[in-house]
Amino acid sequence: MSIAPSTPYHLKPSTYHWFQGWTLCHFFSTLLGLLLYITIATTAHAAILTTLPPLAGLASMLDEKADIHCLLPPGADAHDFQLTPKQVSQLKQADLLIRASRDDGHWPGLALATRQLDLWPKKDHAWLLPSDVRQILPRLARTLEEITPAHRPAIEQALKRALRICDVMEIAWKQALMPLHLRGVIMQHPAWRRLCEHFNVPVLAILEPRHHGSIRPRKLESAFTLLQTHSDILLWGDMRHSNQGLIWLSDHHNSQTMLVFDALGTCGMAWTKLMHDNLKRIPK
Repeated sequence: MSIAPSTPYHLKPSTYHWFQGWTLCHFFSTLLGLLLYITIATTAHAAILTTLPPLAGLASMLDEKADIHCLLPPGADAHDFQLTPKQVSQLKQADLLIRASRDDGHWPGLALATRQLDLWPKKDHAWLLPSDVRQILPRLARTLEEITPAHRPAIEQALKRALRICDVMEIAWKQALMPLHLRGVIMQHPAWRRLCEHFNVPVLAILEPRHHGSIRPRKLESAFTLLQTHSDILLWGDMRHSNQGLIWLSDHHNSQTMLVFDALGTCGMAWTKLMHDNLKRIPK
């Protein structure tokens, strides 16, 4: 009995049909697995942690699909903060930790992160200056692209928009602070010092010389004397810190203007909203 010439390897027809069916099944199974792998790789989100809320706002401005969480919970004091055991576990598993060591360098345990991006190791509260933010955005974008390559096209487009936003924000703050060039400010805490100095607003006194310390009596006396001779000085407070000294000065100068800003915002708050909300607090 001759074997059908159309069958490969001189197999019997029944054997050939079984082999053909198995080959097609294996091919489609492999193809389905490959497509599933590509889908997972494309849609997976890297786990990103930030120490402070504004840093999360900057990261989400570049990659709105990223899975970003803040270590600092709402209402917590960034100066005395310590990681919980759960956060330590999250830190070890995170793909990236975004931090600003000039402001979070005293937090224990951050070295446990496998990958860190320190945006401002030598500048405090740099997220409050649009020019400083503009400077680090390209580096932040590159890092986000490295951990989530599938988001690269969207991140590149978002970077262009973010740079334009920084330019607009720089102009807005410059215009808003112009009336304070001749008035000057007295601060409780130095969080906003660099911003004021950048926009040529005289910082006449800071009651707390360090980022977390007590008021020195001589500082308070000196500020009181300044107010007696320059009653138009603005008292510049921050809602994340005690404004006890400024409140005392305001009580003893009833006509004195006191403004309270927010240097941190909340986790999930866009950086643009944080800056706009603070702009609204400046008298026109």
